[in-house]
Amino acid sequence: MLKSDKAKKTKRKILEAAEALFYEKDISKTSVNEIVEKAGVAKGTFYLYFESKDELAWSLVQKGVLTFSSELEKFNYAPITKETIDYFINKMLKFTSKNKKIIRMIHQVKFLEFIHFDKKNNSIEEQYISALKKWFDRGVAQSILNIKDTEFYARFIFIAIHEFLERIILGTLEYELLEVEEELKNIINKIIGW
Repeated sequence: MLKSDKAKKTKRKILEAAEALFYEKDISKTSVNEIVEKAGVAKGTFYLYFESKDELAWSLVQKGVLTFSSELEKFNYAPITKETIDYFINKMLKFTSKNKKIIRMIHQVKFLEFIHFDKKNNSIEEQYISALKKWFDRGVAQSILNIKDTEFYARFIFIAIHEFLERIILGTLEYELLEVEEELKNIINKIIGW
């Protein structure tokens, strides 16, 4: 095994151990010692990869975000059609369904406080809102959409989808994610005016 392969494997073991422990016990009740013990590595090895438990926690969050960011790239060049919005909603729902465990963990109040999520979350939200706004701007420029304030629409739609998915993930709505896909598409398409 090459040195870089071994390093990747070690880092992955640490991340997997931490994710399991954070989900099981809550981040504030999990120590670095417990993480390294579960991962089967020395404490010094942990600090070769992460400066702190905070940095490790944020790495778990970003892992999920980066996975979906590739979909945002496609959105930047996608045609201005109802099908594009439907495709994007479908991808968001599938991503959320597949990553329900990590998303639920991210939303634990103590976890959010620990990693100071609000500051970092704003930049993630802005990526999604910006992509949607640019798409709307292209639609307006091409006379396909009649939206006066694309920034407002982008924020409104992002917040609506985020709130809806969050309530399902946290169990405050009695729906399965994939069961509500058509309803969510209908709501968003009505907001856009299609």
